[in-house]
Amino acid sequence: MNHLEHEIAPAGRKPYLTLLSVEHLNVSYTQGKGRTALQVLSDISFTLGKGELLTLLGESGSGKSTCGKALLGLLPPSAQIGGGTLQLRNETPINLGSPVADWRSIRGKRVAMIYQDAQLALNPIQTIRVHFQETMRFHKLGTPREIEEKSRKMLSLLNFDDPERVLDSYPFELSGGMCQRAYIALILSLRPEVLIADEPTSALDSVSQKEVLNLLQDVRKRFDLSVLLITHDIGVAYKVSDRIIVLEQGSIVEEGSVAEVLLRPRKEYTRTLVAARNFSNEKLPVQRKTGELLLRVEGLGKVFGRGLAPKGKDGVRALAGLNFDLYRKETVGILGFSGCGKSTLARCIVGLEAPDAGKITYHGQDITHLRGKKRQWVCKNMQMVFQDARASLNPNRTAFQLVQEPLKYLKLGTKQEREEKARHYLARVGLVADTQNRRPPQLSTGQCQRVAIARALVVEPDVLLCDEAVSALDMIVRKQILDLLQDLQRTFGFAIVMISHDIRVIRHFCQMVAVMKDGRFLEFVPTGLLGQEPGSDYTRSLFDSEIHML
Repeated sequence: MNHLEHEIAPAGRKPYLTLLSVEHLNVSYTQGKGRTALQVLSDISFTLGKGELLTLLGESGSGKSTCGKALLGLLPPSAQIGGGTLQLRNETPINLGSPVADWRSIRGKRVAMIYQDAQLALNPIQTIRVHFQETMRFHKLGTPREIEEKSRKMLSLLNFDDPERVLDSYPFELSGGMCQRAYIALILSLRPEVLIADEPTSALDSVSQKEVLNLLQDVRKRFDLSVLLITHDIGVAYKVSDRIIVLEQGSIVEEGSVAEVLLRPRKEYTRTLVAARNFSNEKLPVQRKTGELLLRVEGLGKVFGRGLAPKGKDGVRALAGLNFDLYRKETVGILGFSGCGKSTLARCIVGLEAPDAGKITYHGQDITHLRGKKRQWVCKNMQMVFQDARASLNPNRTAFQLVQEPLKYLKLGTKQEREEKARHYLARVGLVADTQNRRPPQLSTGQCQRVAIARALVVEPDVLLCDEAVSALDMIVRKQILDLLQDLQRTFGFAIVMISHDIRVIRHFCQMVAVMKDGRFLEFVPTGLLGQEPGSDYTRSLFDSEIHML
């Protein structure tokens, strides 16, 4: 029997006829002037059945995304494929390392890919309608009228009540979950047989995450689609997978059904992944510890588009009269769904947005409207880690150079001292020698996030604002980074504002929690009292939306 004709039979599920087969894939990246090779994937072989959802699970940097991109010929020039074939059905295998492979006949039409952040994958100056038109015209999938009808139909199938409004919208005018759904609709308009989903939910809050996962399950059944899901989130893998492949440092260490891999793991690495997801909820504080006041926010308000709003309208209110204090060595969590104003609050505090109302004081000094050189002393003492770390890093500089940048800008230390400090903090966030000399395009999303955290910590600030700083990290690294921040906080005494949609992170890490909705704080309580106050229905909905594995 041809090896492509065998049936895959996950425990307790129907057998799948193999649709896609990958054999002996090896990938390395060349780096540095000496062009040394870094092995990323080693002898990867697997099959994907028709209608099956197979998950590649592992830490950031384990090679998951590299594997997905290799199957579509999307690896950068620095990538070297040292062997490997892709076979669809019983057709002639494709040499993945061949420079003459006919990717146009495969990419999009037969095998398609959705990325971690749809808003970055889409052109911000083109409407969703233009994206549909260009994509389907390129693949010659109908007349302009047919393309228009198919666009509306696909958006309707993906649960949009008003497809016309979505088609006329730009990507930045849609929420994260809506943008991801629109992007999936765009990809599915090509009717591919295989969908590669690369961390499609890691940047989303728990409600949007569930929405996208349910959508993937729905379109998979509706279109008889095979899905290769790439994720570091064990809860996501547990919820939707038929089979799971666990990758460690570019090699397959375990493979099997969900029950076999996650509930009865055979390998120590898999057991470590599962254990790392279960944050401890012990000793949750019910009283606030106060001391030296570092930061005070009073009556903070922000309205976007005030000057562009129609007559009689005030624009979009992002913040509405926020008040809170932040004390030394304290960690305050800001919890809420996407679009509630969490990131706007952080950007106002660090001076990247100008508030329209209210006051921000740091060590008793009003810094609300400080700009330029007058604010430079604040930059040394107040650092921010952004949600999209890759976009915040210069792609032409190495991790080692990037971490030195704030020290050079603020003129702190000698050249040797700056280099020693950069190496120290890169090592503390888990980036060792070889990785330190790689540029952001050569790093995984999680590794970029670690570089951003090291760059913020290297100046040893008084206040650290983390805007979804660990959302892109796998469970093991996430716990390592949170433990590192707590350790450094005890050593240096800085305070942290932790913005997150992950309730487990907030409960594990923060002493005080502000629950935010529509630019307002509904609750501001010690962590141990979260969801216990009268009128906490919204907070309880946050708990209910969390994906539970066990």
